[in-house]
Amino acid sequence: MNANNLTNVDPSKFLEPFPENAFDSGQKQQTNNAVLIYGLRYYKDQTPIEYLSEFLLVFSSPKNQQNKHSNSFVLTTESRETPCYWPKNLLALKLFAFFPFSKLETRHSIHRSAYLKSIDKLQSCICDSASLQQKEEAVRLIQSLLGGFVGVAKNRTWATYSFLPASTNLLGRELDWLHSRARRSQDLCKWDDAKEYFAHDRHNFMARGGELLFLQLANLFNNHNAESLRYLSNHDNYKHLSRYGSLQELQQNLEHNLKSIIDDSIKPLNSLVSFIEEQLDDFNLDINNPARLGWVPKYTATEAILFASEIDNICRLSLSPLEKLDHLKTLCCLHVLRSLCFQANRIDQQKTKTVGFVGNYAWIPCNPKAPPAANQRKIAQNSFSRIERILYRVLHMHELFGKKQTGSMNEAINHGHKIFHKLSKEMEIVIPKKGSGERFSFNTEHIRFMVAALVQPDERIRLDDFYNRVFAHYGIALGGEPLATALSWLGGGISDKTYGVDINTDWVEEALQQGGYLIELSDAVSIVHNPGREA
Repeated sequence: MNANNLTNVDPSKFLEPFPENAFDSGQKQQTNNAVLIYGLRYYKDQTPIEYLSEFLLVFSSPKNQQNKHSNSFVLTTESRETPCYWPKNLLALKLFAFFPFSKLETRHSIHRSAYLKSIDKLQSCICDSASLQQKEEAVRLIQSLLGGFVGVAKNRTWATYSFLPASTNLLGRELDWLHSRARRSQDLCKWDDAKEYFAHDRHNFMARGGELLFLQLANLFNNHNAESLRYLSNHDNYKHLSRYGSLQELQQNLEHNLKSIIDDSIKPLNSLVSFIEEQLDDFNLDINNPARLGWVPKYTATEAILFASEIDNICRLSLSPLEKLDHLKTLCCLHVLRSLCFQANRIDQQKTKTVGFVGNYAWIPCNPKAPPAANQRKIAQNSFSRIERILYRVLHMHELFGKKQTGSMNEAINHGHKIFHKLSKEMEIVIPKKGSGERFSFNTEHIRFMVAALVQPDERIRLDDFYNRVFAHYGIALGGEPLATALSWLGGGISDKTYGVDINTDWVEEALQQGGYLIELSDAVSIVHNPGREA
């Protein structure tokens, strides 16, 4: 069945998982309605940087015990066993880099003792002719350097900090310190005793959202979805995807470019981290247990193609690795929001379709500076409200789940509806963060991202085609025909007169001009240009 021709399909088909044996692999107890719809799992407390870190961690890690398929989307799914990956734990590196700055209440005396020993060990590796003061200063400089690569700290203990994913050697699995259990222990006297109080399977912070992003692409590349790419490429708004001759070509591009960002671009940092870990290996955990992957719906192949093409565009830009990672972080979060809407609308099966966008929903953003009485602001509010209703409604379609339905509705809302609400506000796609009048909005940073993700390096397209491309990928109606389509989808008695008032897109063009992306050839013709060169 064509994954894009879904009219009158039994909604339960959209719950079919990839990998196919997911529901038979001992993970049933983790399901609720949202997990059944969207996969295992999105969680409201996962931070934007941890979506990206987890995605790159799965990508870069070996996918079997023979250390194969690192930096790859290859996934073996033929056996009845749950697909796994073998991530590093980085405990020693975190102890050295983060312990002095972490939450005091959860620093155990064993941690302090191990930390001081690690400092002594590193100082002993520095040139013998250096004085003690010089050695101490060198170690402090290295700590400051690594501290600058902290991704998430918040109010956590040092073991649960995460690094920016700026290097393969800074990618590690989540570790949790079981502080209450350790505090009650009477036998905790040395570092080896402490190791049993570090848990690696809780998914509290790296909560599986990044795994889902990886699994969507693994499903696309491993599950014979070439028809989805051909289907999209044959439609006007997706002609730009025809530059990929095959999914294999797209996969090779992604694997090469992502590896380049996290492996080749910051080699001196990789070398330094490798040296530190080698010297402090006694402080690492001896974890041979793999991390088990969850599942995604098979029908996510369409949005996965869009996701893959956007990753490719960003990776090809001649930006610094950290700038690319910043764009990829934004992309991961936007793709989570997009995935929720795609899957919810498949299941909801409303009759109103969106010409030019296969997702069959629409976000209508307004100028963030629009006054309260502006019609465009009211329309943006209505747009957000309708999306929220759909996301809420599908969680309560009890006839859809049958005997598979488990878990509480509160859990389902936390894994589904609240994800969209929280993440969209964190990205300022929805404003305000607190209070009434919640609405879709777009600012100059969002415009900058859209140009990087959707317009190839040094490509020039007409402004109307840019509007069409943004709509084709995200269902975001910035202007032109997509805005008319989105207003029709929104319905609710919006009149032609209202549409005429709010067709003005000066605020979008102003944002494009501020970024240096708009070339005005005449009053009637404007060109959007991605000035970035190809790397």
